[in-house]
Order: sequence, then C-alpha cells, then structure tokens
Amino acid sequence: MIGIGAEFIAGIAIVGIGVLFLIAGLLNPVWALIIPVDFVIIAIGAATMGLGIWSSIYEKKHPVHSNHHH
Repeated sequence: MIGIGAEFIAGIAIVGIGVLFLIAGLLNPVWALIIPVDFVIIAIGAATMGLGIWSSIYEKKHPVHSNHHH
C-alpha cells in the first residue's frame, strides 16, 4: 500500500483553497476579477498532488534505507 505523503496533503489543501476562491468569485463581483488565478491555484494543487503520488511510488521502488549493511 502506498502511504500518503505531505505533498499529497498539501496538494489537497491548495486545491481546496482554489475551489473556495472560485466559489467566492462566483458570488462576489470583486472576487470575480481573480477567477483566472483560481484555476492556476487549482492546477498548482493538482501538480503538487501528482508530485506526492510520484514520490511515494518512487520511494517504494527505490527505498532510501535498505536492510543491507555493507
């Protein structure tokens, strides 16, 4: 099983804040000015989540600490 890393949790938080900003932009005309930025924030969060998934898979295939002591 692949563990959930800090990058994945941070990605979820960034996507969540981007969605909240997007909802605020739909409700408030002042916040509507930054709607394009909201999509950038969501994309950064998705990329961070992808990095978390990639790093957990990479660490599973290439463990830093091995049981073999030379």
